[in-house]
Amino acid sequence: MKKQVGFLTISFLLMSSLSRAQERCPEGFRDAGTLSGSDSETFDKTVFLTLPEYATLDESFQQIAVRATNGKKNAKPNLRPQDIPKGFYITPYGSSELDKVWAVSEPQLKTDNTGASTRYVFGMHLFCAVNGSTFSQNEGACAVGVQVCYKPKSRN
Repeated sequence: MKKQVGFLTISFLLMSSLSRAQERCPEGFRDAGTLSGSDSETFDKTVFLTLPEYATLDESFQQIAVRATNGKKNAKPNLRPQDIPKGFYITPYGSSELDKVWAVSEPQLKTDNTGASTRYVFGMHLFCAVNGSTFSQNEGACAVGVQVCYKPKSRN
């Protein structure tokens, strides 16, 4: 029962953050969506989202700073701002409770040519874990997410 309550709590928090998604995109950027994951023990996967049809990227923009982890032990980020594809602005976040760790890494930009138009697909590796203490296991799941914004190419 405690795991279910913890999962519901994390789900609610992630949904609340989705409703504020557009608020987190800087002026001139558009919300592409959220990459997210949670688990009662460990979440360790690469997650993707597809940008809207006909989305363009202003590749003159490069993010200059990013917080890729909560800095707790076992969170080993190797993400540097220059690793983020040009035209994107990301805002990673995750569990802040005692003994919960999270990190994001390995941003990827691909194209999907299966439809009527070519679409961008953005993904990242997300990691979160509940460390081994009994206290932390009773406090719910770990959660990690990345708000993804993109800067559309201006039409001249």
